[in-house]
Amino acid sequence: MTGDAPHLRADFDALAAIGADPAGGWSRPAYGPEECAAHEWFAARAHAIGMSVRQDAFGNSIARLPGADDLPVLVIGSHLDTVAQGGLYDGALGVLAGLEVARRIAGDATPQARPLEVIAFRDEEGRFGAFTGSRAMAGQLPEDALARMRAADGAVLGPAMAAAGFAPARADAARRDMSGIAAYLELHIEQGPVLEAAGEPLGVVTAIAGQERFSVRFTGEAGHAGTTPMTQRHDAFAAAARFADRFREMILAEGKSSARGTIGIVKLSPNQGNVIPSEVTLGLEIRDISAQLLADLAARVAVIATEAAEAMGVTAQCRRSYGAAPVPMNAGLISVIEEAARAAGFAAPRLPSGANHDAGVIGALVPAAMLFVPSVGGLSHAPEEHTDWPHIVAATDVLESVTRRLLGARDIPSC
Repeated sequence: MTGDAPHLRADFDALAAIGADPAGGWSRPAYGPEECAAHEWFAARAHAIGMSVRQDAFGNSIARLPGADDLPVLVIGSHLDTVAQGGLYDGALGVLAGLEVARRIAGDATPQARPLEVIAFRDEEGRFGAFTGSRAMAGQLPEDALARMRAADGAVLGPAMAAAGFAPARADAARRDMSGIAAYLELHIEQGPVLEAAGEPLGVVTAIAGQERFSVRFTGEAGHAGTTPMTQRHDAFAAAARFADRFREMILAEGKSSARGTIGIVKLSPNQGNVIPSEVTLGLEIRDISAQLLADLAARVAVIATEAAEAMGVTAQCRRSYGAAPVPMNAGLISVIEEAARAAGFAAPRLPSGANHDAGVIGALVPAAMLFVPSVGGLSHAPEEHTDWPHIVAATDVLESVTRRLLGARDIPSC
């Protein structure tokens, strides 16, 4: 064990000075000056410990310790961008922990067998569309991404990248041959309450939940709020409200306690206090690590929407807007993490990740594993986001142990 990990602490303090928002928290939007400054800082720190550093066409920063050229590289990764007024730990922890592990290994007299890379991805938080950097590396961006992907403030991906010093000619300009990556590791805050409630300093992720998103539109008939009898109304909002209640009941009753369902968008027209709503559009999502359960719940959305619409004398239209399959973490790597945790005296319980991560993008193509550390109060994406320092040190030590084992092995454990 490494005690308080003073070099890692110093890195946290240095990064905390980049993008500190006067209104609270940290704001490092993708391809903005603050995120670029964070990547420049990362490169300088990596160079200082003897790593080579390059940026690919989409600005992903890749720091590398050399090893045997005939062996695929081991990658530790995460991101440095934040949501507006976000926390210090989300994403940054994984990059800094990877940098700390590389620092310790770089100091060894005996070089490791395979190369090690620490990657700081761009735009994980989705200013232009979630996981822009890792999806670019995986070759999963749409062909028109540079011209069509937009931020909420209207900024377009291509021009924003150009302003930051990157001007790829094609959306696949950063695509990487994934056969050159032996495995991917990521340390991240849990962003939920499970580990803290269990009193555990770290956990091992079993899978990253898949997602199904829908737009559900209820169309009725506008009318005067004071003169139209209740029994003669075709109230689109009444149907939407009934659907929302049935949707929650469905997730609770049929979701096997693991599924999550959220209605996060409500658009109402004409949105006047004295007019019966004629149209309501809901944006919703369902998440689970079981592909079958996810499909079953998704199939029920249109059914309960139709039932709610018929009950209120309106019509319903249901459109699937997005889908992503669950990504299981590699069983062999999970076992390696659990062995390292037990050797350090930690139980390291298994738990799913309801949130997606760069590990979900890269892990769909190469063996991947994640460690979680507790989030105090389950808070994330907020200035109050916090993880106790002893938990960070413990998880970094376990990550180091796992990294050393995988660097010294010619074959990566598989599922």
